[in-house]
Amino acid sequence: MAQLPTSELHRTARQLALPGYGIEQQERLFNAHVLVIGAGGLGCPVMQSLASAGVGTITVIDDDTVDISNIHRQILFGASDVGRPKVEVAAERLKELQSDITVNALHERITPENACELLNSVDLVLDGSDSFSTKYLVSDAAEITGTPLIWATVLRFHGELALFNSGPDHRGVGLRDVFPEQPSADFVPDCATAGVLGATTATIGALMATHAIGFLTEIGDVQPGTILSYDAFPATTRSFRVSADPARPLVTRLRASYEAARTDTTSLIDATLNGSLTSLDIREPHEVLLKDLPEGATSLKLPLSQITSDSDILEALSGIDGDILVYCASGIRSSDFIDNYSHLGHKFVNLPGGVNAL
Repeated sequence: MAQLPTSELHRTARQLALPGYGIEQQERLFNAHVLVIGAGGLGCPVMQSLASAGVGTITVIDDDTVDISNIHRQILFGASDVGRPKVEVAAERLKELQSDITVNALHERITPENACELLNSVDLVLDGSDSFSTKYLVSDAAEITGTPLIWATVLRFHGELALFNSGPDHRGVGLRDVFPEQPSADFVPDCATAGVLGATTATIGALMATHAIGFLTEIGDVQPGTILSYDAFPATTRSFRVSADPARPLVTRLRASYEAARTDTTSLIDATLNGSLTSLDIREPHEVLLKDLPEGATSLKLPLSQITSDSDILEALSGIDGDILVYCASGIRSSDFIDNYSHLGHKFVNLPGGVNAL
């Protein structure tokens, strides 16, 4: 075990004064290697807190670049970073917090091909991803390799997190003991559709980091299988214990793919580009700022919140003949729209998966 540099002793002096916490605990952090999945709303506060606390090696994997819409919740980034790889910017910021840290910045996606190799090399993985496909991939890889996993999710004003720890040499509690099957991608709305409070992601990220510090240093009582639930308004926390399902077999191999099958929408988009389909966007104005149909495709904008009666739709579509492509973010609201308003006489066509699938 490497000894703490003198500079690190000075930097963490206030932490070393904590009851039950001393040089031994700080050295455990300094010698720890954690993997952070995603440099987003959860990954940023997690990495900021872990680097500040003294974790010696952080590997972060994310294939995205900084967008101006990220900055309200992804606290390692600023406006001048727009367009740069998130992991590259994160590595620079973490080095400013702790000069002796090692940051492995991987500008790529975690996949079934690289997941087990990545998790096999670390002491702990923290999942800050925002899709079911990634969460179940990471969870399965954690169980196959026996790597402890801190899992979290956040939406609107609510978040949840837990430590899962199960593997071939210790049958503990894993994510699939709580949620056995991976839901469809549109099971719940994403943050772009439903919104997310930046302060909530910071709170959950800090709690993830606190769990990680407790687990790595063996202070406190961080128990695998305890799910912590947080609501911002009114400020409330609840926790409950879950147990391993004795009937569930351990995960022993990864699936070839964790991505949901997607309907080919190319022909629909081509039809909007050549004018044979009129497109109707029923999303709210703030959603349009984030993503829309490909350049060259125009659409009528009629937010669902502005529809009070059938006449609102008939007025917006006045003079339009032919089929109308209705779309939203994920395809759920547009499908419901067609069910509710097909009696108006227009032939509506849904965009499966919405603009998020394009």
